[in-house]
Amino acid sequence: MSQLGQSGLEAMAGKIGADTQQTSSALEGIVPTLLGAMSNNASNESGASGLLGALDRDHDGSILDDVSGFLGGDDDRGGNGIVGHVLGDNRSNVENSLSQKTGLNTGQIGSLLTTIAPLIMGYLGKEKRSQGNGFDLGGIAGLLGGMADTSDKGTGLDLGDVLSIVGGLSGGNSGGGNAGMGGLLGKLFGK
Repeated sequence: MSQLGQSGLEAMAGKIGADTQQTSSALEGIVPTLLGAMSNNASNESGASGLLGALDRDHDGSILDDVSGFLGGDDDRGGNGIVGHVLGDNRSNVENSLSQKTGLNTGQIGSLLTTIAPLIMGYLGKEKRSQGNGFDLGGIAGLLGGMADTSDKGTGLDLGDVLSIVGGLSGGNSGGGNAGMGGLLGKLFGK
């Protein structure tokens, strides 16, 4: 979120036709959910290997060199594919729940998801590049866990709730159904 800055937040809000407060609130739900889902996916060897491979192929961090250019363009930089992989069949549940809590429509939420996902992957790619060969399977899981924890603290979420929900989203455990998502979003938005 710090990479985004106020001008980036305003650009995202303009892109989806919402005000910055609604956009910021929605991102407070989207970012920890995506980070938690990525962390959950990277908790096993095949998931971590897949994520490292995606970083090598498609996400070198250069997207962060021109965030405003990315936000002003039409190329989603694979955002739709990232979100589809991370959230799977429950993407519409996530979009609907966030829509109900923020007042944004599901199209606006979907647009935010596909916009923020490549920025997160870009950040991970930049970290991987800076750490070189030291960025292995354990490194990606540790970094994602740390990022999710930091995001968690910034929004007042219980990281356990996030991981439980995204575990259900990605097929890891079955603890995260719609009730779990509603509980998470209730904590996020104080409703």
